[in-house]
Amino acid sequence: MLTRGPAVDDELVFFAMPYGERTLPNGEDADFDVLYERYFAEVVRSMGLTPERADCMPGTMESPLSAAWNGVDRAGVVVIDLSLPSTSVSMELGWAMALHKRAIVIHHEGAALPTNIVGQVRAIKYRCDMTGLPDMQAALRLAIEEARRQSTPEMDLRPRTGVRDVEAIAEVVWTAADHIYVRDVQNELRTGVMRRTDMDYLEALPDDMTKRFREHGRVRGVFVTDENGTRFSQRHGKTNPWPSFEMAYRRGALARAKVVQINRGGCFVELEEGGKSRLSMAAAEAVGLDRGSEVRVRVLSVDPVRQRIEVTLADRTPTAGEASRMALAPNDAERRTAVALPRSGEQYQGTVTSSVCERGFALVALDGWTEMGQPAILHVSRMTAQLRERFEAGAVAKGDRLRVEVLSAALSPRDPERVEVRLREVPANTWTAAGTAPEPGTPTSETGTSERQAA
Repeated sequence: MLTRGPAVDDELVFFAMPYGERTLPNGEDADFDVLYERYFAEVVRSMGLTPERADCMPGTMESPLSAAWNGVDRAGVVVIDLSLPSTSVSMELGWAMALHKRAIVIHHEGAALPTNIVGQVRAIKYRCDMTGLPDMQAALRLAIEEARRQSTPEMDLRPRTGVRDVEAIAEVVWTAADHIYVRDVQNELRTGVMRRTDMDYLEALPDDMTKRFREHGRVRGVFVTDENGTRFSQRHGKTNPWPSFEMAYRRGALARAKVVQINRGGCFVELEEGGKSRLSMAAAEAVGLDRGSEVRVRVLSVDPVRQRIEVTLADRTPTAGEASRMALAPNDAERRTAVALPRSGEQYQGTVTSSVCERGFALVALDGWTEMGQPAILHVSRMTAQLRERFEAGAVAKGDRLRVEVLSAALSPRDPERVEVRLREVPANTWTAAGTAPEPGTPTSETGTSERQAA
């Protein structure tokens, strides 16, 4: 298979020509090996350049075909001698034309040129006599100088792949953190890789694709084939909307949204100007949101890299059918005062619910504090050396028991519907939880002292 090399040698002049003793068009015999060495190559050397012919390539172990292709491919200038009919020389001429090489055609007087190049090239004619050869050398020198001044870009070779873009439903064969490998369900020979950067513009990009996609699951997209191979894309042919989203959704701006889905992962909304976001279940339940409900939200942030728009409820006018449910739901102020939070400095035992190694933290459920509705955060920098070593080795697993101390506990500044509790691990020799922690779940007063301790 013929492939292009990494670079062109601008100092190399390659000669595609007949070899050995042959009969010229005028009936005389000539030795083309002598013509090459004494006249053609001599002109090139006198210009400070390097002449080359396929049979004279130093140290080559290639076949004649590969050697000829390699010479044409690498050369800055190609000289083709069409004095005699030759299949190999004609093929080298075709290669040079296909690659847009700087090519020079020469031929002995009386030679019949291929009809398909007549009028396309200006050939240099020569005679093998005392005056004809010096004249040919002078003309060849001028032609090489002129060719080297040209700056026409060369052409490359690319595989023909047939149908290049195919819309398809694909089955996930296997998953990795940063990509998935899929197969067309209607053509098992068509496969491709989908990376995060090929996912739909309107989907939040996961930190770990194994948590979003499952083996044997199905996805819609397009198999895209180019010079780099075949990939699977959900955004091929679509315009990136995130520059527009950044302009439309400034931090703090109000926007209209419609609830499109509610599940245990949250309340998912579509924004009026495009894009999707998520509200917490607590916020959705507090105002009685259902699928199809329309709300006003306030933009907290827009992250085009991770394709996420974070919003919180601004205000909302309920529909008639939702008024009764909203009357039964606690308002935001009531919910805040009802949530019990642990105090800074209190020590607890907890259970690891998730170990997020790639982001440097573990989530810990504190014993007795299930009413917070979410685990606390233990950052790797707040772990003991022993636990940190296990964490970085991926040995901290769901269900591990830890002794921890509360560093802070408050409503999230980014989402008032969420609580953020941050922890540090407590070494065994400083464990004093029995004397410092109130009974788990005891509400905390506004002064930071538990109601039980205050009594």
